[in-house]
Amino acid sequence: MFQKSPKYYGLVYGYKNYKEESAVVKALLQHLNPNYRTYLDIACGTGEHAKYLSETYQVDGLDLHPDFVAITQAKLPKGEVFVADMTDFDLGKKYDVVSCIYSSIGYARTPEKLARALRAFKKHLNKGGVILIEPWARPDTWKTGEVRTFTGESDGIKILRMSETETTADGLSCVILHHLVGEAGKVEYFAERHEMGLFSPDDFKRAFEEAELEVDYHADFKGLSERGLYIGREKS
Repeated sequence: MFQKSPKYYGLVYGYKNYKEESAVVKALLQHLNPNYRTYLDIACGTGEHAKYLSETYQVDGLDLHPDFVAITQAKLPKGEVFVADMTDFDLGKKYDVVSCIYSSIGYARTPEKLARALRAFKKHLNKGGVILIEPWARPDTWKTGEVRTFTGESDGIKILRMSETETTADGLSCVILHHLVGEAGKVEYFAERHEMGLFSPDDFKRAFEEAELEVDYHADFKGLSERGLYIGREKS
């Protein structure tokens, strides 16, 4: 999981257009219900989506890593950001929109924990509200042995990150991230291992059903990672 990389996350993902992606989410929500006002960003990371979403909504955030929570809190002076596990949390608050985007739902790892996460999401949903989930890779789309490289540079820091993909013995996707960071006359190397669940459409369908939620999958949803989008609601 994330260890040293939160400090450099913005550099590695500097290619992402968070403002444009957030505008896509806003447009969808305006279409679903223009009266939505409150928003919970689960697995908020460094809060770049939350920052732009907060121009329209009252946004709170949640992440498992305290460093991400601190970074996001600085971007949401009017919101609260919580350290919590997406599969088991109780904030004592409810929201019009509960989202888990940028494929972070994969960190639920197993179908059982996916269903637990959805029950927790539902517990925090206002009546008439909506749950947005951007999926991670499916079992039939995951590829092992892929190598990708990302670079970034800012304020005297240069970073190169190389990723390689594997599949664990118990069927999880595994992305090993190798980081080479140069700053102030020194170069540091560190690696992180990220294991994420490979959920099929049937896994999502069962998890939503177990949470007593209705769901629609929009395979053609564009503007985020092109993996589609699940939209869940309480059963009527």
